[in-house]
Amino acid sequence: MMTLRQCFLAVLAGLAYQGAIAQDSTDVWVREIGAPQYFAVLVEDVDKSVEWYRSVFGLHKLSGSKADDGSWQIENLKNDRLFVEIIRDDRAVDVERPRGFRKVGFEVRDVEAVADRVARATGERPRVLDYDQHGVRILQIRDPDGNIIQLSSPLEQKK
Repeated sequence: MMTLRQCFLAVLAGLAYQGAIAQDSTDVWVREIGAPQYFAVLVEDVDKSVEWYRSVFGLHKLSGSKADDGSWQIENLKNDRLFVEIIRDDRAVDVERPRGFRKVGFEVRDVEAVADRVARATGERPRVLDYDQHGVRILQIRDPDGNIIQLSSPLEQKK
């Protein structure tokens, strides 16, 4: 089983490799990736994971939410280079992949431009959402296996 660090480095290496191959292509959806970097991970114990990510990466708590019935909880942590979403979701226990990365994300210059390129390529434009509390605009795309790639840009990029 791969460690968290190995998984994260493999994703970054794959993106760098794909970017190097596709630099000359006008069909590339995501043409650049910037900081801060982002990922979400499903965990069993939110408090333990929050403390670990705070200690290891020097993150601070930004926000959090939880279901009234206690079935799920999310804590958002960040510093100037990394945003981590810690998720406990008891509803996911019976699925094939109950723990691990739920999605990975990156900052791009303009998510609206990415959404336009996705629409041209697929015929369907992904939904773009503004999160004022976090100061970002986001969109999500899925790879062939259903893994979520979340792209964000600062809200200052509004058109």
